[in-house]
Amino acid sequence: MIILLHWRIFTATLIIGAEGFDFVQPTSFASNSFGRYEIALLCLGMMHFHFGHPKQALEVLTEAVRVSQQQSNDTCLAYTLAAICNLLSAIGISSTTGILGSSYGPVTSIGTSLSIQQQLFVLLRRSLKRADSLKLKRLMASNRLAMAKFDLTHVQRPLLSFGPKASMKLKTCPVNVCKELRLSSHLISEFGTDSSIMITDGAFSTAWLKNLQKPMGSLVLSLENASGANSNAFNFCAQPNSIPGSVLQLLGSSYLLWATAWEIYGSAPLARINALVYATFFANASSSEDVALAYTMLIQHLAVFKGHREAFAALKLVEEKFCSISKSRILLLKLQLLHECALHLGHLKLAQQVCDELGVLASSVTGVDMELKTEASLCHAHTLLAANQFGQKSGNAVLGLPYALASLSFCQSFNLDLLKASATLTLAELWLLLGSNHVERASILVQGALPMILGHGGLELRARAYIAEAKCYLSNPSFSVFENSEVVLDPLRQATEELEVLEYHELAAEAFHLMAMVFDKLGQLEEREEAAASFMKYIKALENPQDEQDPLFNIH
Repeated sequence: MIILLHWRIFTATLIIGAEGFDFVQPTSFASNSFGRYEIALLCLGMMHFHFGHPKQALEVLTEAVRVSQQQSNDTCLAYTLAAICNLLSAIGISSTTGILGSSYGPVTSIGTSLSIQQQLFVLLRRSLKRADSLKLKRLMASNRLAMAKFDLTHVQRPLLSFGPKASMKLKTCPVNVCKELRLSSHLISEFGTDSSIMITDGAFSTAWLKNLQKPMGSLVLSLENASGANSNAFNFCAQPNSIPGSVLQLLGSSYLLWATAWEIYGSAPLARINALVYATFFANASSSEDVALAYTMLIQHLAVFKGHREAFAALKLVEEKFCSISKSRILLLKLQLLHECALHLGHLKLAQQVCDELGVLASSVTGVDMELKTEASLCHAHTLLAANQFGQKSGNAVLGLPYALASLSFCQSFNLDLLKASATLTLAELWLLLGSNHVERASILVQGALPMILGHGGLELRARAYIAEAKCYLSNPSFSVFENSEVVLDPLRQATEELEVLEYHELAAEAFHLMAMVFDKLGQLEEREEAAASFMKYIKALENPQDEQDPLFNIH
């Protein structure tokens, strides 16, 4: 399962929740005739965005900016800027340039030559500066999280298109991501002294913030065997009315963004623990979409490291928590898992049915449901490849090399360490297909990627690495299987164990085929026949897949 940049962390409730909006009475006397019209526009714009109408949302938010400026409502203006930043970050469609440049003073002054990405960066900086000047700490914390998200997903580029420029590497900056997340956490820790906190919640907030300084990681990891003190601490954190909801949302969003960052950077354990902390402590105070994202991360972790049966068992429990999963992350995850599992087991008919369902779910509106559209296209391509339905020139390793190198370059720019290791492994596999003259180059690539893959990779990626390592030895003319057979057999055994858990028939058949070849050269006939029998078992399963009577597919 590829890594998708799949988060909408700042929802409407985060930006304009009942406790999250720090209202300051406008100074203009004319505001009496408008009341809170600008705030109503802000809420309407976020509602348009929530229901999938990004262009209408931008138009309404632009009007909210104009009215806020007329009424000198700097607080509403700051929140509206943050909402526009969130909207641009989520959709990123080119048509927004015309809307923003038409009647929106702050954006018009940026200049039409800037890209959407650069406009978003300037808006984020202005929104952060305005929130800082107004001492809106909750909004400042939200903007810090938005800056972290921007740094996570965008390559640094110079804003000026002329004049002398300092040298700049076109890469994302993980240091900036960590800095913004830590600054956001620091702002959250100052809420106890923030005058914008509701007076009725002040005592509770102060007590909770003091408790927040205590380490929480050990509590999460030892819930099953919790002592009385830990249980009390958990109950205190879980009190529905102990702290302002906006503070819980901000803190939960920071953990969710940490989980996403670690997932992108390739650290599965850290991604899992942050998602687990979020799901344990902040699920009740967050939007259903963000909770679904946390559950999705944890279930994906199970699928990658424990196999699809474990993931489907967890998915069944999660589905019970959501009354409706139509077009939600949970439904998308369910279809992703079904598609992967169907391909692994050779159920191409079911895989195509899943592709069709994804295509129906994907909206035809530009800028909406981009994750569904991307996943539908990828699933369709994977299904065609599994069915050997590809173009005449396909199957040529030389044609695959530029794509693997481009993938490596992309991973380096965005610091996608685990995906970089996967791309390196793919490049090594391509070199192996070109013949024994390229074995040494392939071996160097495999050995360079192994530490990252074995440390953080899932079952499939580790199995592929083991098989590639064995192929490097077997393809090397100077290697003698009689002198050191275990250096080949050991990774192949590891690969078969991983693939049996994953139930990946095609790769398992390849691993057993290589083992049978090695045993045949060694003259170990009994072991050869055993490996050959396993090979034939998986080949027959691929050629004659059973009907969908497997309990694994009952969830569909």
